[in-house]
Amino acid sequence: MVEIPYGKRMRPRYWRFLIITAVGIALVAFALDIPWLLITLIVLGVLNTIVCVGALYVLHKQPHTISDDELRLRQLGFFDWRIPTADLGTAQVAERSHTGRRSVEVIGDSLVIQSLTRTNVSVPFHEPQLVNLGKTGVQRVERVEFWADDPQRAVREINARTT
Repeated sequence: MVEIPYGKRMRPRYWRFLIITAVGIALVAFALDIPWLLITLIVLGVLNTIVCVGALYVLHKQPHTISDDELRLRQLGFFDWRIPTADLGTAQVAERSHTGRRSVEVIGDSLVIQSLTRTNVSVPFHEPQLVNLGKTGVQRVERVEFWADDPQRAVREINARTT
C-alpha cells in the first residue's frame, strides 16, 4: 500500500486558525475585564483548538492510499471511499479549479474531492460508479477528481496498479 498525501494545502490554514485563536483570546483577556466573555472565548478557543489539532492529525495520519486491490480516497474524517483498482481507468494529472461549495461533491459526471477549491488528479472509471454522499443521496459518477500533494507520483502509483 502506497500513501498519497493530500494535506499540504490545508495544513497552513489550520495552523493559522490555532495561532489566531491563541492571540485573540490573549488580547481579549488583557483588554477586557468581563469574566463571562473571557470564559466563553476560552471555551470556544479550546473547542477550536480540538478541531484544528484533530484535522491536522487526520491530514497526517489518514492520506489517500493505493494498493493492488483498491484506491482509497479520504477527506479529513468526513469521507472515505474505496474503489477497486479493476474499476479504474488511466489516471492523469489534471489541475482544475472548482466552484463547488463542499469539499466532496458531485459536479457534472465527476466526484470532486477538493482541497481549497482545487484538484490535480483525475481518474476515470471503466464503468460508472455509484457514490453515496449522505444528504445528496446516491449519485452516478464517471470519474473522480482529487488533490494529491505530489500528483505525478500519485498518477504513477495508480497507473502502475491499473495497467
